[in-house]
Amino acid sequence: MFRRERKPTAPARANRRHGRRPMRSSLTGPGLPDPNARVLRFEIYARGAVELLQSHFPDELRNVQIGFQTAPSGRGESRLPLFYSIDRQARTIMMFRMPIQRARGLHVDDEEHRRYFVEHCVYLAVCEYLGREPWELLPGRFEHY
Repeated sequence: MFRRERKPTAPARANRRHGRRPMRSSLTGPGLPDPNARVLRFEIYARGAVELLQSHFPDELRNVQIGFQTAPSGRGESRLPLFYSIDRQARTIMMFRMPIQRARGLHVDDEEHRRYFVEHCVYLAVCEYLGREPWELLPGRFEHY
């Protein structure tokens, strides 16, 4: 009989994002942290240095809390107040992430030297807390360089 011509219809838009392309999901998912994040890298480097010093000086650092903060708070004392603060009465050492990571003056600006600088700041803070000079803390440790 009479047949009406059908016009081609557009595909259903329910499964499309804004009507353009199909929805896609991330392969890793939304919940995984960035492994190269600055905060994560800083904490890994600093915690490694803290664990090394705690293994060499278990008695002196037994009840000392070593924490990390984004920026200086103005509390405590230290020779380098932008990098860390020490509170001997509360038995705490607070490391400041942003000033350490943004410090200038590395002779080679690469990942390895940035890690060395983070570890160096932790080492200086522990030296100052214990009242020792850096070469007294781990004698002979760096002589092979």
